Amino acid sequence: MLFRNAWQKRFAGFPESSGRKARVPFLRALLILAPLLLGAGSGLAQQQGPGVTDKEIKIGAWMPLTGPVAAYGVPQRAGFEAYLSMINDRGGIKGRKFNLIVEDNGFNAQRTVAAARKLTSRDGVLAIVCPNGTANTAATFSYLLDEAKVPIINPYGGAEDWYNPARANLFGAQVLYEAQAQAIGRWAAKDGHRKMIVVYSSVAAFENVANKIGPSVKAIRPDATVDLYPTKLNTQDYGPIALEIAQKKPDALLLILTQPEIVALAKELQQQGFHPALYSYAPTVSNALIELAGPAVEGMKSVSWTVPPTLDTPAVREYREALAKYAPTEKPDYLSLFGFGMAKIFVEAVRRIEGPITRESLVKAMYSIRNYDSGIFPPVSYGPNQHLGVTALQRVQISASKWQAVGEPIDSAKAW
Repeated sequence: MLFRNAWQKRFAGFPESSGRKARVPFLRALLILAPLLLGAGSGLAQQQGPGVTDKEIKIGAWMPLTGPVAAYGVPQRAGFEAYLSMINDRGGIKGRKFNLIVEDNGFNAQRTVAAARKLTSRDGVLAIVCPNGTANTAATFSYLLDEAKVPIINPYGGAEDWYNPARANLFGAQVLYEAQAQAIGRWAAKDGHRKMIVVYSSVAAFENVANKIGPSVKAIRPDATVDLYPTKLNTQDYGPIALEIAQKKPDALLLILTQPEIVALAKELQQQGFHPALYSYAPTVSNALIELAGPAVEGMKSVSWTVPPTLDTPAVREYREALAKYAPTEKPDYLSLFGFGMAKIFVEAVRRIEGPITRESLVKAMYSIRNYDSGIFPPVSYGPNQHLGVTALQRVQISASKWQAVGEPIDSAKAW
């Protein structure tokens, strides 16, 4: 239609002639004009990517909103949506407001793959942002990253082989679980513990993390012993497990478990009167852990991706105000702060896009982020060969039923 209308306008009133001489200029002009008009039509079609209109930017995610690990997904979503709602109320970015579609994956790989296909083929999102789950998200890679070429930005999860080497369209700002395991191993060794047991869920993602603890302990304390104790994922009866662990009398337990599992194990250990030092990793740093386990986790040490949600800084005050406004039933927490911060990094990338908003321009904008200070995470940097944006962690400990920061942030990529 564009070509036809332009042709009619350009040649209206052209003298009709059956002669050869009259037709030659017409055909010559047509040959010159056609590529220009077709190119213009193609350019208009490419002005925006999937999920982008002149009024909105549609993005997707999957999170466990029901089931045993909903305690992660619900606050993560609350923080993520709170930031986007705040930006939307301020007018959005580039005249567009964000439309977030969240699918409940129930922490299940098959449901996650189905969600990924729906979000891409039916909903037509620009990108997947802050999805939840390492194994679940990895199950979507062949479809999203390799086939559909859909960017996955800042997932809640990760593994070493995701970012080394850098993988096209995949960007993260979460210090890897393996690095966290090494950090808590070093911490336990520096605290003087010599007999340790690593309790972990016996699935590959957890086992790979647990295996990193022993070498990190030995690097500090060669005479220490580190035993591995696998458990079935989502085990509910930790009585026999706690009894067996207590009989081994370790100085410290390093827990690579889900939050409900830690709660169950800690309570059983408390009932048996056994109180080893407890260490965990970032996914368990939440208010819910303290509320559910109570005194059984007092003194637990861990590492956090973010600054404390109680910090009195402009960025964290903004988070608390947004959470109170858009998710009033949620208390300030590390998990919702994580979601808030991940949304902030993504929106910063969109803000930096020059020209049409497409998947390609989004990736280019991610590369432009260097030493970006969100006020929530340590400074974040990306590049063509650096798709994991941060390596620093904050040590924390439960004291007087609250998570408290311990010392300055540590760089998990270095020996601290």
